[in-house]
Order: sequence, then C-alpha cells, then structure tokens
Amino acid sequence: MRFIPLILLLTAFPRLAWGETVTLEQALREAVAARPFVQAARQDAAAAAAAVGEARSRYFPRATLSENFVVTDEPATSLFISLNQEELEVRQDADFYNEPATRKDFATRLSIEQALYDPDIAFGRRRAETGAAAAAAGARWSEEQAAFAAFRAYLAVQQAQGSLDWVRATMREAEEILRLASERRLAGVGLKADELRARVRLSEAKRRLLSTENDLLLSRLRLAQAMGRAGGEVSIAGPVDPRQLVPTTGDAGPRADLEALRLRAEEASLAHRQSRVAYLPRLGASASYSLHDEVPFGADAGSWLVGAGLTWELFDGGQRRYGRVRTAAAAQAAAARVREAATQANLAVEEERRRAEEARLQMVTAEEALAEAQESFRLTEQRYQAGLIDLSELLATQAALDRVRFDRLQAEDRFLLALGNTRFQQGDFVQALLSDSQEDAP
Repeated sequence: MRFIPLILLLTAFPRLAWGETVTLEQALREAVAARPFVQAARQDAAAAAAAVGEARSRYFPRATLSENFVVTDEPATSLFISLNQEELEVRQDADFYNEPATRKDFATRLSIEQALYDPDIAFGRRRAETGAAAAAAGARWSEEQAAFAAFRAYLAVQQAQGSLDWVRATMREAEEILRLASERRLAGVGLKADELRARVRLSEAKRRLLSTENDLLLSRLRLAQAMGRAGGEVSIAGPVDPRQLVPTTGDAGPRADLEALRLRAEEASLAHRQSRVAYLPRLGASASYSLHDEVPFGADAGSWLVGAGLTWELFDGGQRRYGRVRTAAAAQAAAARVREAATQANLAVEEERRRAEEARLQMVTAEEALAEAQESFRLTEQRYQAGLIDLSELLATQAALDRVRFDRLQAEDRFLLALGNTRFQQGDFVQALLSDSQEDAP
C-alpha cells in the first residue's frame, strides 16, 4: 500500500517532474521577445517613428484633384458657367440673362498648395523626432522590465527547488530520528511518547514537503508567464551564476526610462518654444488648373491660377498668451520629474549595492553556521543513540539545523536578487545577461 501516496502525489502534481527545462538566457530571450507589454511598447515606438514621417510630410506640397458638378438656371451661376466654358454670348436682350436656360457644368480642378513659411512645421518635426526617440527608449526599458521579471521568476524557481531540498533533508533527518526512537523503545530504554513525538515531527516534514512541491509547481507556472507564454510550466536548467551580475561602479547609467523622461522633457521644451512663435505670420503659395465642360473630366475650356498669401493672426482673445504659460509650466514640470527620477535611481543603485554586500556577508555567516549546525546535529544524534541525552534535545538540535538551512537559503536568494536588482537599477540588466537581445528581438 506504500505506492498509493505516491500515486496520489503524482495525480495532484502531474507535471512536477516533466516540465520543459530552460536556461536563464533562454528565459530572458523569450521574455524580451514575447511579453505582450514589450510588444506593445515596440508598436508604440513604431507608431512614433511613423509620426515623424507625418510631420516631415508638411514640408512638401499638397496636390488635390477635384471634380464638381452643378446644374442650374440661376442667372449669376449660369453666366459664370458660360464664362468658364468659354461659351459666353453677348446679347442686347436682358431676358437672355435674367431668365437663362438650364446649364450644367463639370469642373475639373488640380490644385497645389505649398507652405513657404510656417514655424509650426519645423517644431512639429522636431517634437515628433524627440517623441519617437522617447518611445524607442521606452521600448528598451520595457525589455529591461521583462528581462528582470523573468529573472525574478527564474530565481523563484531556484529558491523553490532549494526549499524542496531543504525539506527533503529535514524529512530524512526526521525519519532517522524516528528510527532511533523506535529502536530505543523496542530495546526497552526509550519511551513510547518519544516515538510519538518523532512521528509528529516526521508528519510535519511530510506536510511541509507537499506545500513546498506545490510552491515549486506555482513558481514554474509563473516563470512560463514571465516568459510570455499563455500557459504551461517550465523548469530551470541550473542555478543563477552570481558572476554574471557583478555590478559596475558609479551612479545609474544610461537607463532607458530616464532617457525617455529626458526626451519627454525636451519635447515639452520644444512645445513651449513653439508656443512663442505662434505670434508670427504664415506664408504660403497655391496654384491650380481648371477644366470646364458639360461632361465629366471634359477638357473643353481650361484656365490656370497662381497666388500667394500671408495670414497673421493679430488678436486671439489671449489664447496664445495662455498657451505660453501652459507649455512653460509643463516644460518645467517635466524637467523636475527628470531630476527626481535620476535622484531616485541613483539612490536605488546604492541601496541595492549595500543590500547585495549585506546578503553576501550573511550568506558567508550562514555557511559557517550551517557547517556547525550539521556537526552539532551529528554529535547530538550520536549522544542520543548512546542514551546520553533525551529526545527533546535531539529535536531541538534538528530544529536549529532547519533554521540555519533556511537562513542560508534566504541569504543566497537575497544576494542574487540584490545583484540582479542593482544591474536593473543601473539600466544595463539586459546588457549584462543578454547583450545581443536587441539583435534577436523581432
């Protein structure tokens, strides 16, 4: 009947042992390429790049072809139709003009308009180019976020696997304590109560094993989600190598999110400068060629027109003045956000560096404590087996060993997470772990 719990366990966790295995590099690559929010950021960047083309197109002339049809017996319109179709007849009879016959006219017109001086065009182009650069920086930052999220999910699987090893070691020790307690009871030198206490400790370890296996399964599911997959689970091929995450010195480097903020501030400054040139006139030229006939697109009578015009808004009710105030305030606010974000980023880098060093020292201490706790448990186990101490002392020693193992596991996780977060806060997480991800990105 011992195989029944195993069957139940495999039924409860059907994919615990057969999940797909990925390396850290593969997990990061897939996250950078497949996370929907990264794809959305890339599309935003593509849209912003297309907006640059839209802004530049205003430098070029606009050509329009139109075809208009009218039918009328209105005297004035009828007269102009006759003029446009070059069929005007001069008569002495006023009734010919006052009560004209019904006339129809198809007017085909090709018009060209060209802006000669319009500062809005130049500022619009520069703002679009700055916005496109900001969107591209935002897309790069989304890749950093996706890669770091996948790294944390990968690290969570590693921690869950470490926790599973810790619980299994605890269960082996609980099984050995139970064996010793049973032998002592059978030999007549131990108590039944000691054996029951050992069984309780083993039961606790088994319950913890089930919970830890479930945590491992959930962490694998979260890793798949962090990689941009719609479902399933993945396992990790190996532990994270701390040497890949050694942070550089200095303040936060070329973080893409800070670059995007800086470019947005520059765009706001351009908007303020654009508001100042709203007081200037605009100059443009136009030309057209017209054809008039009684049939569509007919060419019975043609004429051309060339002209130029200047518009200068002298009074707008204060709209431009308030626009200058609004854009100046927006530019100052954007610049302040850049300064605030840079300060926070530098502080975050320094904090994570200190946390990493703290976790490293704790890990060294935990390593030493683990070795000492293991030796203490070995000696205490021997003394209990020799009947020199009671079970409570052995259980206390094993519980202390459990705590030290857990502290060692937690210190390693904090150390790796702090190293990764330092590279993330520096803005070079992808560069450190996936230097050519940009080339592979779709």
